[in-house]
Amino acid sequence: MPTSEGNFDKRWHLLVAGFFLISMACGPAAATAPHPSPSAVEDCRGATETGPYPPSAQPSVTYESMTVDSKLRDYRLFRPVSVDTAKAVAVVLLMPPPSADAEALESLIHFDSEASVGGFLAVTLNGCDANWPYVQGGSKAADEDFIRRVITQLKTEFQVSNVYVVSASGGSRIAYRLACDLAGEITAIADVAGTMVLKDDCVPARPVSILQMHGTADPDSPYEGGGPHGSYPVEAVNQRWLTLDGCVGDPNVTNAGITVSSIWARCSGGAVVKLERVVGGKHTWFGSSDGDAVPGEPDANSVIWEFFRSLQPRA
Repeated sequence: MPTSEGNFDKRWHLLVAGFFLISMACGPAAATAPHPSPSAVEDCRGATETGPYPPSAQPSVTYESMTVDSKLRDYRLFRPVSVDTAKAVAVVLLMPPPSADAEALESLIHFDSEASVGGFLAVTLNGCDANWPYVQGGSKAADEDFIRRVITQLKTEFQVSNVYVVSASGGSRIAYRLACDLAGEITAIADVAGTMVLKDDCVPARPVSILQMHGTADPDSPYEGGGPHGSYPVEAVNQRWLTLDGCVGDPNVTNAGITVSSIWARCSGGAVVKLERVVGGKHTWFGSSDGDAVPGEPDANSVIWEFFRSLQPRA
């Protein structure tokens, strides 16, 4: 199955491509390094950090690097001035889809603004050379080791309350796999316009809360499943997590504009499963400024943080 999901991922790909074009235009100083020998450490950080121009100086943004499984990996940490390091703070891990890096993702969804309002840490992890073997058929060991190390490092530096995961489109497969494999560390995930690989073996160590936001007119990842990438149906993914989280009873259903929200709150371990069906919504990050927005669609950033904020703290 292709890792990119139509126009949504292509827009991110174009943003990232710009960084590479700048690098190529800078002549010998920006020449591509030779392929590392098997014994060398491979630098596979995000395009922004490895290009000729460093990220713009933002006091609240730092890039942290670490070597994991002979690969130099990194992540973007946004710490709002509103965060009090003497108190417990939530962490939201954002996972760029394949072909995008942390800076490209932020330029599209502007999640830093939500972190500033909500007072949480927004941490965007870069794939190795903008790829995630974790969900692309390769060995998942290196990616999982990296993600675990990032969580451990954050817990060492901050008093972390809960850890949440966010992704979209082709990157949502990463978020769902983390909910399956790192349930002991993760309280909840949010998926925008993505899907889960239902054939995956998923046995979470404890219930994980799930938020899905999906448009009914999504041409790249159709709500009913299928489409150009053979996506799995949204309702089937939702049912999978209702079963995994031990949810019982009918959902509480509400309508707000073009959004139909269904919430299952009677689940094991205090977990909550929520499905936001955006009637007429396309393959987009809802509320962003891209060309696929439709009138009345929700603001994905605020919906995601409100969902996370409403959950009970996890031990």
